[in-house]
Amino acid sequence: MESVSSRPGCQAFERGEMSMPHTRDRYIVTVDDREFDVTISRDVEGYVLEHKGEKRHVAVRRLSEKKFLLNIDAASSEVDIARDGNKLDVFLEGKHMDVRVEPYDLAELRKRAGLAVDGPEEKVIRAPMPGLVLTSEVKPGEKVEKGKTLIIIEAMKMENMIRAPFPGTVKEIFVDAGQAVEKNDKLMELE
Repeated sequence: MESVSSRPGCQAFERGEMSMPHTRDRYIVTVDDREFDVTISRDVEGYVLEHKGEKRHVAVRRLSEKKFLLNIDAASSEVDIARDGNKLDVFLEGKHMDVRVEPYDLAELRKRAGLAVDGPEEKVIRAPMPGLVLTSEVKPGEKVEKGKTLIIIEAMKMENMIRAPFPGTVKEIFVDAGQAVEKNDKLMELE
């Protein structure tokens, strides 16, 4: 029986005489609240991401369960990625980002139908990472706008501002300044 690598096409690929088949997939990538229309294709060394005609060559190597080495156009960074439902919690160079990746066709269909990504909004604000609560910037009963800083958590020697994901009123605060929190611990509830 012939092995896969003994087939002429596979041998040519291994010698670098033939490139991988090019498939292009289109996605809507949301980073925090900014949307990007991105086309992703695979190449021999990783991926090519294209946004508004600008291309980036990306390679990803898993270092541990949640830690990856990300190479973008030859610049390297370690990144922590944790799945939280249908979004990714990404920590890159001390900065936390909420990232969602959705196939383009599905995103367009959802938008035309007027559906939210997550359905009803989560009313409980949770810690995106373990850390120490430095301060609460709001009080129960206070009205907040989307993006207002609610709580500041120190993690990895950096201050991380936890912001309101939607406008509302602070119903309850579950933590105090100086309190240690773990990822996904309840911080406060909005209504």
